[in-house]
Amino acid sequence: MRGSAIGEPVAQPFDYEAKRWGSGPLRPRPWFMNGLKLRYLLSDLAQVKGRVLDVGCGAGSVAKAVKRERPDLEVLGCDVSRSALAFAQASPEGVDFRIAEAETLPFADGEFDFVWIFDVLEHVEKPERVLREVARVLKPGGGFHIVLPLEGQPWTLYRLIGCGTRWTAKVRHGGHIQIFSAERFSGLATFCALPVSASRWSYHFLLQVLDVMYFTWLDWRGPVSGSVEDMAAARPGLVGSLMRAASMAVSCLAWGEARLLLELPGGCGHFTCIRGGGEAKA
Repeated sequence: MRGSAIGEPVAQPFDYEAKRWGSGPLRPRPWFMNGLKLRYLLSDLAQVKGRVLDVGCGAGSVAKAVKRERPDLEVLGCDVSRSALAFAQASPEGVDFRIAEAETLPFADGEFDFVWIFDVLEHVEKPERVLREVARVLKPGGGFHIVLPLEGQPWTLYRLIGCGTRWTAKVRHGGHIQIFSAERFSGLATFCALPVSASRWSYHFLLQVLDVMYFTWLDWRGPVSGSVEDMAAARPGLVGSLMRAASMAVSCLAWGEARLLLELPGGCGHFTCIRGGGEAKA
C-alpha cells in the first residue's frame, strides 16, 4: 500500500486493536460530540422498518444509540477490532454485534433495509470494495447513510495544509489512508450502485481548527487509545469533569456552527444514498 496524491493510500501501519473508538455515551443532543451525526442518521431512519446494520461499529455507541431511539428496529453492528467488539458485547443493549471485515460482510444479498457507516471509509485500502459490499447486502431501494471526513474538500483547512500529503498526523494517529472530497465520494458511490440523494455538512471551521491542533499535539505527545470524548467519559475525578465540560462546550458550539452553515460544504459530509436497482460495477 503506497501513494501520496490526494485520494490515494499512504503507506503506514496502524494498530486497530490498540484503539477503542465509540465507547462513550451518545445521544442526539448538542452536548454530545457525535450528537449531530446521530441526529442526521436518525432522520434518515425515520421511515425505515426491519433490519439495519452499522458497518465499522467500533465499541458500539452509535448502534446502541439507534437501538435506544428506535427499539422497533433489529440492529446489528460489525467491526474488525476484537477489542472494540468485546467492549460492545459486554453490554450489548439489544444490538447483535459480530466480528467482520467491511470488505467481506458475512451477510446474505439484500438482507438489510438500511446500512450506515460512521468514519470508516477513510481507513480502508479499497473503499470501492466496502461500498460494493454495502450495496450487495442492501435491498434494492434500501437506504445507506455515511459520515465521511472530507480532508480533500476545497476551501477547507485540511486541503490548505495538505492533509495526508504534507501534513500526515491523521495518517499516523487516526489511520486515515484515504483523502476524500464530496465529489470523489459521490462518483465512487454512484459507481457502486449507491448514488447520493442528499448531503449535509459539518466541521466548518471550529472543529477543523481543533482537529488539526489535536492531531498535531499527538505528534508531540504520542498515541492515545481512543477519541477525546471517549477518554473524557472514562476519566474519573476533577480532570475528567473538566474534560467532559470542555467537550460539551465545544460540541454545542460546533452543532450551532453546522446548523448555521447548513448549506455550506465543510470538512465532514453526511451523505444519504439509495441502493439502485442495478449491480455495482466490478
